[in-house]
Amino acid sequence: MQQESLDGKPLARPGDQALLDAYYQEPIKQAERFADLAKELFKLELAIPGIYAAALRLVEPPAANKIGVLIAFLLWAAAMILTLRAMIPRRYTVLESVVRSGRPARRGEALSIEEYFQRSLQDKKILSLASIPLFFGGSIAAVWAVLI
Repeated sequence: MQQESLDGKPLARPGDQALLDAYYQEPIKQAERFADLAKELFKLELAIPGIYAAALRLVEPPAANKIGVLIAFLLWAAAMILTLRAMIPRRYTVLESVVRSGRPARRGEALSIEEYFQRSLQDKKILSLASIPLFFGGSIAAVWAVLI
């Protein structure tokens, strides 16, 4: 089955320019949303281990499995490190005079402005999403440490 080619039409309606502007702003907004997600994850990753440590102090010391507690805190620490890395701005070499490049930049090469936003978003996304299973793994280990 052949695919039809899309015919580009000039901006004709009054809202077309606003729609185009919103399209170009979306990568910037996505990066901001992932930065906000990382901030919220960091708050959660600080609160839960603190509450868990306080609860352990209320329970008899032999009631908790020390290996499980250690695993929980190590996983929580790894999740926190990834989240912090997502929050801390990273340096990229950007060609400020090039909005869009004809070919993708290789590792170590200067990025176009468009590639900068794409790479920044991708890095924040990978780090933030990788911290989530680590955090939940720590939570499972924390429950395991108390139950076993």
